[in-house]
Amino acid sequence: MIEDSALQELLERLDPTTRTLVAEVDLGVQAREFAESDLGRHFIGCALQEIAEAEKALSTVAPWRRRRIQDLQNRIWRATFLLSWLRELIVSAKSAESALGEVERGD
Repeated sequence: MIEDSALQELLERLDPTTRTLVAEVDLGVQAREFAESDLGRHFIGCALQEIAEAEKALSTVAPWRRRRIQDLQNRIWRATFLLSWLRELIVSAKSAESALGEVERGD
C-alpha cells in the first residue's frame, strides 16, 4: 500500500480539477462504505422509520393543529436530508469516476 506521504505527493502533482475529482471519488467511497456499515445501516433504518412514522401521523393529524403538522413535516425533512446527502455523495462520486476516466483517456 502507498504510504500517506507518497500518496500526498502524488495528489499534489495533479491539476486542481483532477484533485477535486479524486476528492469527490474518495468521499463517495467513504459514504458508500458508511452506508454499508452497521452504523450506516442503523442510521438509514432510523431515518426511514422516522419518515414512515411521521407520514402516518401526518395523515391523521387534525388540520387545525398547525404546530403538530409543522413538527411532523420537519421530522420528515430532516430524515430525508440525511438520506439525500448520502445519496448525493455516492452519485457525485460515480460522476467524478467517469470524469476521471475521461481525463485518463485524454477525451
